[in-house]
Amino acid sequence: MQFQTFTSEYVKDLTKGDLETERHFVAYFAELLRIKLRKALCSPQAVDDVQQETFLRVLNVLRQKNGLANPEKLGAFVNGVCRNVLIEYYRSVSRHGPSSEPDFDVAGPGPDPEAECVNEERKRGVREILEQLPARDRQILCLVFMEEKEKDEVCRICDVDRGYLRVLLHRAKNRFREGAAKTHAATLGSR
Repeated sequence: MQFQTFTSEYVKDLTKGDLETERHFVAYFAELLRIKLRKALCSPQAVDDVQQETFLRVLNVLRQKNGLANPEKLGAFVNGVCRNVLIEYYRSVSRHGPSSEPDFDVAGPGPDPEAECVNEERKRGVREILEQLPARDRQILCLVFMEEKEKDEVCRICDVDRGYLRVLLHRAKNRFREGAAKTHAATLGSR
């Protein structure tokens, strides 16, 4: 962001209500105020409210008879007004307590439906890939990763020694990855 120096001409245009100057003023200070207010307030709505109140008060002061004595200090003036509005906001919240209606959607005590949906999709995708694998690969992957069996027990079930199980597991994982890559490519291709 490039910092602006303010002249008496700029403040005069702002005082007269020049649309282009007002747009520049709001665009310039909006991001600076948002950065400051996001650190102080947790609600996006509160940030917007304090920001809008700051703009309103600054423009009202500028349009009064005496206005702003030093136009080059417009930035400091806006920052000071914002600080005062923020203090008033804190006072009103502490006096009246937080509103009974939250400013954002609060998740209920139950499980997150979106996360459950994503997990179900992943499980379905894994099952589909496993179904495409040879029976032995599917068995080894299920025993090791889904049932979390000890490797010695997997060796006993599959009737292989530990060294060969490592080879079989490596091959099964590679085939699973290839199947996942094909499924992912097919999904992207269908979009």
